[in-house]
Amino acid sequence: MQRLYVALHAMAPAALVVAVLVHLWGPAWLPMLAQRPVWTVWVLLGLWLLMSALAAAALRSLAVWRVALGSTGALLLSAGGVGVALGAALAPAMLMGMAALGLVCVALAAFIGPARVQPPKRKVVRHGATAGSAHPTHPTHPTHHRPARRSGVVRWLPAAAHQPFWLAGLLAVESFRLAHIVATEPARSSGMLGLLLAFFVALPAATLRAWAPRSAALLWALAALAYGGLTAKAGLAQWAVAATLCATAACSSTGLLHRMRRGLRRSTVTAPATPQSTQHSHQREAT
Repeated sequence: MQRLYVALHAMAPAALVVAVLVHLWGPAWLPMLAQRPVWTVWVLLGLWLLMSALAAAALRSLAVWRVALGSTGALLLSAGGVGVALGAALAPAMLMGMAALGLVCVALAAFIGPARVQPPKRKVVRHGATAGSAHPTHPTHPTHHRPARRSGVVRWLPAAAHQPFWLAGLLAVESFRLAHIVATEPARSSGMLGLLLAFFVALPAATLRAWAPRSAALLWALAALAYGGLTAKAGLAQWAVAATLCATAACSSTGLLHRMRRGLRRSTVTAPATPQSTQHSHQREAT
């Protein structure tokens, strides 16, 4: 699920390029952009989703991240250059700002490593099985524990690592429905704001949950406050539910941070003895 969301970012520039090409050099039977039917927009969205699914299935996580960052940097640089070419207002300042952001994205794409795009795997250390110990230990047979069977609705709930991504997706789908399907005030304007919050606040919070729980908790709290403001402004029950879910996600990220700290403390306190230390201890006992 996380790779699919990153692939959505990676394929967004390609989808925009396709939209621009169709707008500039479209077929003769296709009307102007303002007069085109709704199905053309749905075809573009379907093409974007299809390209994202193919990229998520074909590429690795590191490649998807590099494509996303590199394409974002290239798109920012091209947008700044087009603004200067068209003589837009504040074009040099916008070009400098977009160029700086684009160069940062390209640098991240060039120097990003596998440890930054996937959480570190925990190594299982068995006591008494270290190499170089003076007293060999007998091999122990692993005991197979049967996982507890979940019943009812709990069986169909997504894993804890995927729940923030599902929440971000639900927020985006509901915001899109209010903005483009209901399309009446106050649902339309609040839906557009909710869509921006889902993509630029909730989705980064879901992505940072495994690596930076504190930043993820702050982003979820910001999303909860923003959706609470939409509840007070639009008076829709959907935004109250969204604010509650975002606050729950913030508490979950905070709890994950505390669990990581407790696990780190336990690992430092109950660290297994190294072979050198065991040899020194046996030598001391012999003397």
